[in-house]
Amino acid sequence: MHLLVNGIQHRVTGEILVPNSKYHAHRALILASLADGVSRVHGLSDARHVEYTVRLLRDLGVQIARDGDTFVVHGLGGRYRPRREAISAGSSGTTLYFMIGLASLSDRAVSVTGQKYFRRRPVGPLLRALEQMGVQLESADDCPPIHVLGRRPTGGHVTIAGTLSQWVSGLILLAPFATRHTTIEVEGELNERPYLELTVAMMRQFGLEVTVSEDWRRFDIEPGQQARSVELTLPPDIGSAAFGIATAALHPSDVLLRGITTLEGSPADHPEFHFLDVARSMGVPMEIDEAAGGLRIRQDTPRLTAVDVDCRDIPDMLPILSTLATFAHGESVFRNIAHTRLKESDRAAAMLQLNSMGGRLALADDVLRVRGVDGLTAAKLSSFNDHRILMSLAVASSRARGHSTLTYPNAYRISYPTFLDAMNTLTVPMSVEDGPAGPAGDDAGAGVPVTTPEAFGPEAASRVTLPQWLRRRAEARPQDTAVVDVRSDRDEMITWSELAEQVDRAAALLLRLGVRPGENVAYQLPNRIEFVVLSLAALRIGAVCCPVIPFFRKRELGFVLRRSKARVLVVADRHRSRLPAEEVLDLVAEDGSDLDLDHVVVLATAGGSAQLPESPTGGTTVHDWEQALSATAVDRVVLDALAPTPEMTAQLLFTSGTTSEPKGVTQPTRNLVRAAAMEIGHLGLGKQDTIWVPSPLAHQTGFLYGMVLALVLGVPQILQPEWDAKRALQSLNDHRATFVQAATPFLSDLVKAVEESGETPQYLRIFVATGAMVPRGLAERAGRVLGTDVCGAFGTTETCLGALSSPGDEPRQRWGSDGRALDGIELRITDDEGVVLPAGKEGNFELRSPTVFEGYLERPDLTSQAFAEDGWYRTGDLATIDTDGFLRITGRVKDVINRGGEKIPVAEIEQLLFGHPAVDDVAVVAMPDERLGERACAFVVPAGGTELTFEDMRRHLDGHEVAKQYWPERLEPIDALPRNPIGKVQKFELRALARGLRPHDEDAG
Repeated sequence: MHLLVNGIQHRVTGEILVPNSKYHAHRALILASLADGVSRVHGLSDARHVEYTVRLLRDLGVQIARDGDTFVVHGLGGRYRPRREAISAGSSGTTLYFMIGLASLSDRAVSVTGQKYFRRRPVGPLLRALEQMGVQLESADDCPPIHVLGRRPTGGHVTIAGTLSQWVSGLILLAPFATRHTTIEVEGELNERPYLELTVAMMRQFGLEVTVSEDWRRFDIEPGQQARSVELTLPPDIGSAAFGIATAALHPSDVLLRGITTLEGSPADHPEFHFLDVARSMGVPMEIDEAAGGLRIRQDTPRLTAVDVDCRDIPDMLPILSTLATFAHGESVFRNIAHTRLKESDRAAAMLQLNSMGGRLALADDVLRVRGVDGLTAAKLSSFNDHRILMSLAVASSRARGHSTLTYPNAYRISYPTFLDAMNTLTVPMSVEDGPAGPAGDDAGAGVPVTTPEAFGPEAASRVTLPQWLRRRAEARPQDTAVVDVRSDRDEMITWSELAEQVDRAAALLLRLGVRPGENVAYQLPNRIEFVVLSLAALRIGAVCCPVIPFFRKRELGFVLRRSKARVLVVADRHRSRLPAEEVLDLVAEDGSDLDLDHVVVLATAGGSAQLPESPTGGTTVHDWEQALSATAVDRVVLDALAPTPEMTAQLLFTSGTTSEPKGVTQPTRNLVRAAAMEIGHLGLGKQDTIWVPSPLAHQTGFLYGMVLALVLGVPQILQPEWDAKRALQSLNDHRATFVQAATPFLSDLVKAVEESGETPQYLRIFVATGAMVPRGLAERAGRVLGTDVCGAFGTTETCLGALSSPGDEPRQRWGSDGRALDGIELRITDDEGVVLPAGKEGNFELRSPTVFEGYLERPDLTSQAFAEDGWYRTGDLATIDTDGFLRITGRVKDVINRGGEKIPVAEIEQLLFGHPAVDDVAVVAMPDERLGERACAFVVPAGGTELTFEDMRRHLDGHEVAKQYWPERLEPIDALPRNPIGKVQKFELRALARGLRPHDEDAG
């Protein structure tokens, strides 16, 4: 991938909104986290660097929520409570340098680390200074990770080189919390003084006192201070505005930068405010437009003059100033630039690439000289994954003849996420373009772009495997968020590069445990990051994902293990009140001879080491997930050599139907990717979306239309392990989720949460309701209350989505139907003889689709029964299709109760109840329920002289290890079951009786 920039000759016009200052955001969030009380920081910064600070502080136990455009920070009073042993600064140098020392304020030891390339970044001078202050730390090579003991610093006399202001700021921020007076002295040349002025100014705003010498080389800080909570507003970010200013300066223009309302300021306003003075001295015609609320640049003929600048005060501005100087009359001189070469890249050397375009730049010792030229010629350039280099070279390329391309096209998101939108708003065409497919063995034969599938269609998308989609994301946008794990007390996030790294390690572990291509890997996990990692790891080596519903107990799990012949099972050590790992080993002890289970890998629910039960006697070995991963070496050559294809089976899901046992549904990768791409195209989803996943990932809804959809679309997925509507509402807003596909109960509960709290999901655009028939009244109410388009749909594990409405449909069709056929899918209604019925007639619903499953595992008999003679899939539902093609499910042929998306195996439950001595006859039918769609009601004919109570029934099913979600929630005694002349129970009569009934226990299940 690359950034394509078209050189232009036309006038640049338009207005852009200047984002808020990331420099203020870092400091405000950190100081608020140390304060006693709740601080409110208005003016969110979307910079990726700030997101890393938020993430790290949350990992230290700080509660940070988003309320509209405000950060709400619950300070911990100067004592962090880490939630994990290692905390990551991601790719933010500011976060890393500030938080190494502040980590010592934790109540236990913690390791501070960052992205892989940060682990080669030496921070020795900072570490030595922290040690002088009494911080106890360890580092193997003066690079992250750094192990910091949870012990307050002692203070004392500290010296530090003035190379990087962030090192000095990190010391100043920590010193008020030391046990003794601290004196910090800067040795050698002092760079970036404005950033230190900002640090001190903001500390004072939070009530922390710092005494500073006139030359800003000595700082005296009293011990035992307490930060106070504040309310403040972040100012505009001059560092981001600089790129809009430079673009307007290089072309005939009429540009408004909204948000900048003064040309006077100080480092407390923004440490890069001096850039405005330099730009004006170069001849950029800037004036404040009070009526429009911004800085306006208007000119017909650009005329810039050379400058002589000391870069110690504005080092980060060197790249964009170099761009301006390239088109200025005369020779510009940028002095004292040595420390600018220690940034994300060697920025002075990186800007010499302008010479390949016709520029005249010379670098010697501590000085960069730039002689102005009349014009440039387009070229292929490298951004070195440095956000400021990318944006500066892109602005320069807008003045070049032809089309320039730059590597690492998404680096701008680190500091200025709206840069690309801003440039295009100003009529400067820039776009992220996809390169050709990789070499053989790396997306070989795919021949498709790497961004989103809507650009090239489901057929082409389906030729790319899920591991290939992951690799493309990790290479194109390594620092972007891939998965968010929303826990009850914190959020955990990983980037695309981190996800790819974890997937490779888990894949290597599966190989070490003996898993081979084509084998089933079973795992029973709630919605959490490890579920995604394990799924992609299995697919990485050509194995088959066999997820198991988390609420399955020994009985159902045993069936899945026997049928799948899985030799590896991954479980959590705890799920709600249950201990799944112990249940598994009980199952092995009881039925080990019937199982192929060689390895049970146990995942800690709360992080760290798992609670491991004792290994059973026999051939099954128990492993701790984290320890097993740590002991596994990754050989990517071996992994890449496996190269699974789109045709290989990717998924085995067990689903209950009308028979007495679950059925194993198999789907190849091509079907899953194609199904996701079909929905993307149908709904118009794109890179601006974020996918919320409350549905269990072990269900097709969560697995395919949560995890797979987000992966193919290349956007974040927000996982919620434990359903809680209020927490869900918070996560929707915290992470700006725009799309969800889930069953009726999730929709119903979310509506109630909004009505009770008054808070709405601010970004949610589309809610696709599936799993159980959605009451039309609820759908209409939900659309109104949530401010969201509720779309009806029909799908099965066997077929993926077959029908779906869309936001553009009329309301009565959008939520009043089950949708219309997706592209490439055919729907029909037939009578019992197979004759196709006309529009509006009720009959048997059948469909034909390129995403229909391969077959039921080892059950060719059931597979053949599922299809009509001409190959159409029989859904087992009754339905109508109107003249506009909209489907409406009217009933079910199959005897299945759909409890909020969970299909209850009625025949199996009836058989178990028949076995109770107090039961003479029994039938289980659905009773309508507003929240879940349906619940199960058991009509029981008591055996002579006995009585079966509701609690008796529950104990009986519990004794048979039946999942609670399958238990009937109403028991109704009846003298005799209604039957037809040939003895078949007439369940329609029982359903009529159940229509007015309610569950015995509203909290059941």
